[in-house]
Amino acid sequence: MIRFVEIVEARDHRSSRYTLSEVWINGEYVVNLREGSRYKQLLNEGQLPSDLDAHHEFTTITVNNGNGTEAHVVLGEIAVVATKLGRNSHTLLKG
Repeated sequence: MIRFVEIVEARDHRSSRYTLSEVWINGEYVVNLREGSRYKQLLNEGQLPSDLDAHHEFTTITVNNGNGTEAHVVLGEIAVVATKLGRNSHTLLKG
């Protein structure tokens, strides 16, 4: 299991609010990684927590949970996240 800091979205009927939370991910079940470009835009618009700065990068990790998949948006550039998961550019991800 690998620890990441996740961006969590809480929605109500009018707006969304974002917080940071710890998430542990089993690298064996990671299906793919994507750049979280939408979150970079939210950061630039000031919608993410104020303790983040403009240099933060985001990665979406898709995990197989047995009945489907779930996505986690975590702090970190995609190459750094892939390295933490024990993957590199020469390793194919399941999926």
